[in-house]
Amino acid sequence: MKGLLDRLFGAPKAEVAPEPMALPERLQVHEFSERLITIDAIDFVGQFAKSPNGQFRLIWSDRNPEGTIGGYRAKGHGRWALLEHDRLICEGRLERPQDGKVANDGTFILNDWMLGEGLKGRFVAFRRDGTAILARDIAANLMSNGLSNDGQFAICQTANAPSSADSSLYMLFDLTTAAEIARWEPETGWADGYEFDTVARQVYLIRRDVERVGYHFDGTMIDREGWQARRVAAGDLIVIRSLLADASQVRVADFVARILAGLDRAAQDNDIHVRARALRVRGELLEETGDRAAALIAYDQALALDPQVGVTRRADKLRKALSPGSVPDRKLSKFERQAGRVGIAHEVIALRCGESKLWRHGPEDTWASVEEAALAHYVAQGWSGAAAEGGLMLTLIKAASFARLQPRNADTYIEALYAQNVAFDEDRFTRGALIDACGRATTARINRNWALIAATAGETPAFYPRVRWHHVSGLFDALGTERLAAIARLFADAPYDLRAGWPDLTLWRDREVRFVEVKAPSDSMHASQTRLIATILKPLGYQVTLAEARPA
Repeated sequence: MKGLLDRLFGAPKAEVAPEPMALPERLQVHEFSERLITIDAIDFVGQFAKSPNGQFRLIWSDRNPEGTIGGYRAKGHGRWALLEHDRLICEGRLERPQDGKVANDGTFILNDWMLGEGLKGRFVAFRRDGTAILARDIAANLMSNGLSNDGQFAICQTANAPSSADSSLYMLFDLTTAAEIARWEPETGWADGYEFDTVARQVYLIRRDVERVGYHFDGTMIDREGWQARRVAAGDLIVIRSLLADASQVRVADFVARILAGLDRAAQDNDIHVRARALRVRGELLEETGDRAAALIAYDQALALDPQVGVTRRADKLRKALSPGSVPDRKLSKFERQAGRVGIAHEVIALRCGESKLWRHGPEDTWASVEEAALAHYVAQGWSGAAAEGGLMLTLIKAASFARLQPRNADTYIEALYAQNVAFDEDRFTRGALIDACGRATTARINRNWALIAATAGETPAFYPRVRWHHVSGLFDALGTERLAAIARLFADAPYDLRAGWPDLTLWRDREVRFVEVKAPSDSMHASQTRLIATILKPLGYQVTLAEARPA
């Protein structure tokens, strides 16, 4: 019977196991930094992120298909791809892919900044095979994002977008259901990174130099009161201001004491603007609690740091209420008050005022800026000088800081050289070496370096067109090496902060050097100016004057 069936239907064939599918070729990946890679086999140059277990690598490029235009553009989609053990497993395109993250199971997310103009973005998530999990259009620009190691949850943050319901938020997504499960405002500030505890259903926001802050998956903060107390103690003005918005707390002595301690901490900040704001808030709180004398002290201290901190009228009103007899018969101008707070001299100079904010000293002088007209006023008194703000002093420091300036540094800002904010090791000069060079400078050496500094623009430095050689040589002759090195030493403590705020006029006569800040009627002192005066000029004993220009 079996033979008959075999003749009718054929003998059964032996089963043969199917051949396994060949794995994709492993790609040669060249990493150039923590984020940048090239893959020649697929003609790719872009950024990447690895999964925590190292199995997957997500790559993306925010450039058009031809690779000729990157960043903002009206057309030309960017590219993404997912690699497993550096083998390509899926790829696709988005308008402007950014900020990729990939989980241990191959789930990945991207922020799509989208083509064209407008405050908009699209948050997207994909499975390991490249199929979409979600694509959420958002009416705001996207900032950072995060993904749990297991690929189940993701978070993104949005930037400010006026009148948009998506403005300035954290958005938390459950990728297993492709749904948004929470959103909240960034009370704790913008995060630099994220950590997930998916078992406890919590996400932690990571910020540089600040403690991480946890949130439950419903968007409520973990231990909010404890976090607020720690931020107040650290002098966080944003948190302090938010707590002071509750007027009832101002009547609680312990609360006021904790806030004042936090403000004292903020008043020690390196940023002069933070210090000024802390003193302003301190004054407001003390005035609210009835300590008007202490409030006035705080206001005056704030105004001495930043004349535009916004409490001039409150301070004057308090001063009049506290000591009516101390108010002078003649009303002081705002510039007299500002000069008094900063601790510098004040004088009025009469200049001829023309149209379009132009001024001149003499009737035959050319109409010019108020600074140039004021310079002519002092030149008529026997002074030499320049109306170049910090351009003259910074140029002199640069020309004096090197025995022989190299051509590659001719147009490098002196603050970058002093801060070692340069690309190549051969351009990293120690602070001590630069200052010592100032102390050994000669006119011949400065002249040689000046020739390089001025070469690209002709007769003046590229960035300071009002500075000429006779200014540099004249100021150097007046200062001498010892005083120049002393200025350079203080400048070196914070070169980026102290590059700004130099008075408008640098003047010299014989060995005397003075500085003048010129103010037209609509001008005001700025925090950078008070910082520079308090940090360099006053400690070194230079005469600083606020010259108030008035129409002759």
